[in-house]
Amino acid sequence: MASQPLALQLVEIVLVADLTQYWVHRAFHRVPWLWRLHAIHHSSETLDWLAGSRLHLVDIVVTRGLSFVPLYVLGFAAPAVYAYLVFVSFLAVFIHANVRLDLRALDWVLVTPRFHHWHHAASPVDKNFAVHLPWLDRLFGTAYLPDGRWPAAYGIDGHPVPEGYWRQLAWPFRPERSLTS
Repeated sequence: MASQPLALQLVEIVLVADLTQYWVHRAFHRVPWLWRLHAIHHSSETLDWLAGSRLHLVDIVVTRGLSFVPLYVLGFAAPAVYAYLVFVSFLAVFIHANVRLDLRALDWVLVTPRFHHWHHAASPVDKNFAVHLPWLDRLFGTAYLPDGRWPAAYGIDGHPVPEGYWRQLAWPFRPERSLTS
């Protein structure tokens, strides 16, 4: 892989990383003990450029760790991986941002803020798991993007996640309460 042109490696990395992240992300929504970690990210009742950073430390380590294993196993060159890190960092900020841009031409090619905002919507839930490539959600039956609309509300019904960094860090490890995604 490392001998391929850098641009081709970047495209392949985006595909491999997003395919991995799609299934890891979906597991975080389906497996109750993983959801308790990921619920912190979904507890934001408003989305802005910082919402993408509201994550539990274990969620970050597991998701990033599992997403990067295939990249290293496949042997992508370090500059291609670094280019991907720059790309994903900017995209994460952008898709969580409170911007209402009409990017319909990109809606099924690259994740846009509107596409990802529906992932954070209070209703419907468990949609739009892809981080980069929205056509993966179409392929796996989890796409939701009503034409021209944005979510009316964000967050988790019942607001089960506590406020404050230290409380959120400890909360997933406290005795389980009823919590759905």
